[in-house]
Amino acid sequence: MWKAQLYQESRFKLMALSPVGAKGLAQFMPKTWIQISRELKYNKIIIPYSSYHAINAGAYYMRKQRNQWNWKRPQEDKHNLALASYNAGLGNILKAQKLCNNALLYEDIIKCLPKITGHYSNETITYVKRIKKWYQLF
Repeated sequence: MWKAQLYQESRFKLMALSPVGAKGLAQFMPKTWIQISRELKYNKIIIPYSSYHAINAGAYYMRKQRNQWNWKRPQEDKHNLALASYNAGLGNILKAQKLCNNALLYEDIIKCLPKITGHYSNETITYVKRIKKWYQLF
């Protein structure tokens, strides 16, 4: 699944740079890269364009997102919520959950995301669907 997510993030392009400033294979935003590289004790000169470090840091960050959704719910929902959190930010998905009466399931939570992230919610919803599609193809 991680391979499919990396493909969705950057199409496996080492030097990928998004219009909003996300960088590298795993498309880290600058502040997130700083946070994760500190947690992993990366040297300050390591950049998100290093494939080895980006792949490992991205997998670590995805695991952190997954661990946030450890409450009793189906495995697929846990993973979909982790993917949505990787894309939109954990805080936004938690806000959507709260707005939807603390719903547990991905499909219920994601219905409230447009009220939190506006038109960007379509990107997150599509992001999760595409990764599942790429996973089937890989």
